[in-house]
Amino acid sequence: MASRCVRSIRSFGALGISALLLSGCSAGGPSFEASQDDLVGSWSNPKGARLVIEQGETFRAEKLTKAVAVQDGCAEALSSGKWLLLGDHTGVARTSDPQGSAIDLHPNGRSETLACSVLAKIAKDRAGINLCLVEDEDQTCAGGDLLRKAPPGRG
Repeated sequence: MASRCVRSIRSFGALGISALLLSGCSAGGPSFEASQDDLVGSWSNPKGARLVIEQGETFRAEKLTKAVAVQDGCAEALSSGKWLLLGDHTGVARTSDPQGSAIDLHPNGRSETLACSVLAKIAKDRAGINLCLVEDEDQTCAGGDLLRKAPPGRG
């Protein structure tokens, strides 16, 4: 009987680890519904990527390839553009008091640069809100890839 309990505990532990891996867990914590006020400001990571999210749904960026691998020619295209806050279930944030769990970053420029769009998944951990930049929503980030918001006056 004791061996059956040990086997059950081992099976349960393996199932729990599998569930965590399949759930898309990555650095950054669980998904977070952020407001526009939460997002506006300067974001960076230790590798040198920098993203400035501005009022009026525009952004400026430097060295985003230090946070996400992008297609050839997209690094320059992603130096500025428009952002759109995306909601969890509908894909588009509410118009009144908009909140969302992701930001779509669209580069300025010609129509062919639309293929360079990047998704910023919003999460929150003990260190606060963070952004995980991905080309595909199934991708995850390592801790050093996450963008964190600079404190006011330091952006």
